[in-house]
Amino acid sequence: MQWSEISSILIMLLLLGWGISLMSQNSALKKENLRLLKKTGEYDDMKNEAKEILKSSTEVKTVKSLREKYGLSLIDAKKIVDSVK
Repeated sequence: MQWSEISSILIMLLLLGWGISLMSQNSALKKENLRLLKKTGEYDDMKNEAKEILKSSTEVKTVKSLREKYGLSLIDAKKIVDSVK
């Protein structure tokens, strides 16, 4: 195996490790964000808003509205909507 092939493999492995590390950090930040939302009461505001939107709209539109307004992930917005159904 030539040095260029070895260095290419090493670079790919480093990038893969870096990507996995970033995904792990992102997951931890999402959990911390949700914890802080619950602590500050903002989470309750989102649940109340979801209840109001659900009265006049579909579940899908409610999830979309929460995602756009609060910048939530699809999973987090869906969990909020499911909790108020």
